[in-house]
Order: sequence, then structure tokens, then C-alpha cells
Amino acid sequence: MMNTTINTQLSETAAGHLTVLVVEDHPYFRKSLVSYLAEFSSVSVVGKAADGIEALEMAERLRPQLVVMDIQMPELDGLAACKLLKMKCPETRVILYSMHAPETFSKEALERADRFVPKDRLFEELAGIIGAAVAVRAA
Repeated sequence: MMNTTINTQLSETAAGHLTVLVVEDHPYFRKSLVSYLAEFSSVSVVGKAADGIEALEMAERLRPQLVVMDIQMPELDGLAACKLLKMKCPETRVILYSMHAPETFSKEALERADRFVPKDRLFEELAGIIGAAVAVRAA
């Protein structure tokens, strides 16, 4: 489910812009990710959070269509935040990323997300996800 359906799910929920919440504890990486997403005319970054607690508060208030979230963060990590976010905002799609291999995390925890992406491929993968969602929407 994770890799094949997220593009369709996003295109079905996105009218106009794809709204995105970025969750990353390192300010420089968060800034570069937000800048990268801003290059897509079909994307609106509606919020930026530095940890899982802030992400949950923002997701409940902003109701983004997509959350792009690091797994390793202070306060509340991405795995725990994803579980709670999916309970509070089940319509929101979540992409988790990490510099660690997926085998490092439990399969059950990763399956809560709509997709897992290695951090070193995040920008490339996001381009594909956004491009596919826009193409499906335009068809």
C-alpha cells in the first residue's frame, strides 16, 4: 500500500494546491526542505514543526493533506507522532523519513505511515510523489 497508493490518495484529496506540513528538528534541513517544496507551484507549505508535539498541534489546526516528517526528533519522535496523527487526522497522508535503514524500525510502526523514504533520497522521492499526484489530478 505504501508506495503505490499515496499518489492516488493525494490527487483525490488535493483540489488546487497540495497542502504540506514539514516536520524536522534540524533548522537548516527543515529550511532546505521547505525551500525545495516551494519550487513546486502545486504545493503550499502550510506549516513547519520542530518536533512531534508541535506537529500534532499544527496538523489538527491546519489539516494538511500531507505531512513530511523525520522519524528521529526530540519530545515526540516521528513514529509516535504518526500514530497519534493518524488517529486525529486520518485523512492526512504521512511520509516518514530517516537517515537510518527501515530495518532499524519495527515493521508495525512504519506501516502506520503512507510511505517511508530514506533521508538521502527524500528530495528525489518527493519530486516523484508530487509530480504523480499532479499528473493524476490533471487527467
